[in-house]
Amino acid sequence: MRIAAMPLDLSDAELATAATACRAMAYQEGERAKKTENPTMRGPVESAARRYADLAETLEAARKEARLRAPR
Repeated sequence: MRIAAMPLDLSDAELATAATACRAMAYQEGERAKKTENPTMRGPVESAARRYADLAETLEAARKEARLRAPR
């Protein structure tokens, strides 16, 4: 079961902040995965790092799209 995406109405600054936070979390989880010796535990941590990085990319793309649609 997949939950439908809920449209967010975020400002440019809010999108930038959220993307930066996701990048920071992706980095932290990546570093934590490197330190994890148990491969069974490393997989989920690496997966979380990838999800944070993917979310950051999505937020950055939304920010870019919002800038293109903004009236000039």
